Amino acid sequence: MHPSGGPPPRILAPYVRIGVQDGTLFLGFGSVQQSIQDRNLWRPLVQLADHFREPRTRAEALDFLRGPCRVEAARAEAVMLTLEHGNCLILASAYDPEDRYSRHALFYELSGADARRVQRRLASAHVLLLGCGGIGNLVAVTLATAGVGALTLVDADHVELSNLTRQFLFTEADAGASKSRALARELRRRNPGCRIRTIVGAPTDIEDLRALPEADLLLVSADSPGLTGLVNAHCVDSGQAWLNACYVNDVAVWGPLVVPGTTGCWDCRLLTARAPADEPELAALIGRVNARYQAPSNGPVNMLASSLAALDVLRHLGGFGVPAALNRRMGVWSHELSIQEQPAERDPHCVTCADVHPATPRHQGAL
Repeated sequence: MHPSGGPPPRILAPYVRIGVQDGTLFLGFGSVQQSIQDRNLWRPLVQLADHFREPRTRAEALDFLRGPCRVEAARAEAVMLTLEHGNCLILASAYDPEDRYSRHALFYELSGADARRVQRRLASAHVLLLGCGGIGNLVAVTLATAGVGALTLVDADHVELSNLTRQFLFTEADAGASKSRALARELRRRNPGCRIRTIVGAPTDIEDLRALPEADLLLVSADSPGLTGLVNAHCVDSGQAWLNACYVNDVAVWGPLVVPGTTGCWDCRLLTARAPADEPELAALIGRVNARYQAPSNGPVNMLASSLAALDVLRHLGGFGVPAALNRRMGVWSHELSIQEQPAERDPHCVTCADVHPATPRHQGAL
């Protein structure tokens, strides 16, 4: 509260810019953009934005409009409401340019969240990553540098020279080293405050998954056959949220974000093509063809999938915005630059999750 007992002072958010194009004044750009065509509002609106470069209360701002700017009361209120819309004003204490996470704080405020609360939630969160390759590499560094409190890195593989085209935290000197340990070393260099545990191995059954430490969210980027089904069954049973991130040739894919008892699970909808169960001979042929498949892994496609998946993880754990992969599987077709989504809503008759009820969220975060 303000010392006077009223609302605390606010400032113009640093991400707000103003410009005029084709007879329209734009207040802010991106998701906060407002188009102002009434020229009578332009000058008082810009004057008010300039006034809020310093912390002001709402009452002080209205006095400024009605006084020095000579704006009548009704128009002053309209100008004030325009500036208050779209998260253009933030608490004066919300942004500290010297803080490690200051630019992220602006992104959270842009999303309409209390940046300090989001950062506290992230600091108390634990993410387990199954796979430390092209996608796991980039998701891990994104989460660690964003201030996620703890990461567990799980991978049985070792670094190969062919990995270096897309697994950017590894170097030639890491060839032959454990991926999870090499990745942990690089993450600690970037944020020593992130608690990192490594597990050299790969789960092959439910018991292996149960032996892993509990986490607020599991992110699966490993490409072992059948792993997504195992993880889904394990997470639905244990109440842990999970997200799949991968690529299908030139398509960057992430989702669905599964929150047991709340969203659909991997088994609620048929999300991937499979061999026909009613034609065994054809299925055998398909299996033989598919056995020679080698994915064309590409750095930019990996970056697309990992960045969008990491953003959804931050949204879910930080409690801001709406994850894009909630109840849907998303794909960005890099050759065409188009977006595809597969519905993944909950099936009330799903054999895996039909009887699961929403539980108290595993990750509450510090308020």
